[in-house]
Amino acid sequence: MNVLSILDSTLREGEQFAGAFFSLEQRLMIARLLDAVGVTFIEVPSPVVSQETQRTVRALCELDLQAHIVAHVRCVEADVQAALDTPVFGLNLFYGTSTELRTFSHSRRIDQIVAAAVPLVQRIRAAGRYVRFSAEDAFRSDLVDLLTVFDAVVDAGVQRIGLPDTVGIATPRQVEQLVRLCVERYPHVGIEFHGHNDTGCAIANTVAALEAGADCLDVTVMGIGERNGIASLGGLIAQLYVHHPALLARYDLTQLAPIDHFVADCLNLTIPFNKSGAAQPAFLRGSRSRRFWTGAPCRCGIALHRTACRWTPRHNIGAMS
Repeated sequence: MNVLSILDSTLREGEQFAGAFFSLEQRLMIARLLDAVGVTFIEVPSPVVSQETQRTVRALCELDLQAHIVAHVRCVEADVQAALDTPVFGLNLFYGTSTELRTFSHSRRIDQIVAAAVPLVQRIRAAGRYVRFSAEDAFRSDLVDLLTVFDAVVDAGVQRIGLPDTVGIATPRQVEQLVRLCVERYPHVGIEFHGHNDTGCAIANTVAALEAGADCLDVTVMGIGERNGIASLGGLIAQLYVHHPALLARYDLTQLAPIDHFVADCLNLTIPFNKSGAAQPAFLRGSRSRRFWTGAPCRCGIALHRTACRWTPRHNIGAMS
């Protein structure tokens, strides 16, 4: 893979974090900071939600960022039209395909999901917009059901399919297997992965998806999101920096710590001590077995000295002194 797309959902998934709310000014600043990092997509809520959301989406589009603004939209005609009435780059459609969601959420059969999704995919493509279709709760979905829906939306012209681990129960091996199957079955469309962290595997699962062939990975700043959140932007970058550095050529890592601190301040959160990259203890040394311990921040890194104790120097990710 030569190009990796990162979709940041801080302004959509992130606002599902308990107690999270951003003002319009904060949303615009977060978008600018994400654009400075170099993310490919910035995901926003469906414009049908409210007039305020519509105004926010329009304001974000007017920033004229390099990042593409995409709306997270139900497979409902009114929702799709509301998004098409804004200047968003594209629409991220979703529909729950697991037995659990079909039973307790929307009560639709697989054939009904296909009947709803296909004309909307075609309508979005006819409007000249990007479209992704995501099978919500993919990792609890019956494989035949999942592929039946994907076959239909791919034939309808979808440009990317999404595999979300909606309740955070997948393992890296399960992610690898399902992503690889989809990559082989749908070689001409992109594969997106969205991993929740309920069992602590969000970043591991996201990296597994990448290594199995996914070309778009979902993150949020500090991993904030519904329940235990999803993979964090900084955590994913840390893994890529060590294992897939060529994929980071287009990204400005010096912006990572500043955006973590900005979002933490917006939400009145303390950055966890074990947060990848941005946490202050990541650049402190406390082991008495290290003769060079001075009590001061350590600026060494694997990038400078392979036998040292850091994955990167602090200045590479914009870490604050």
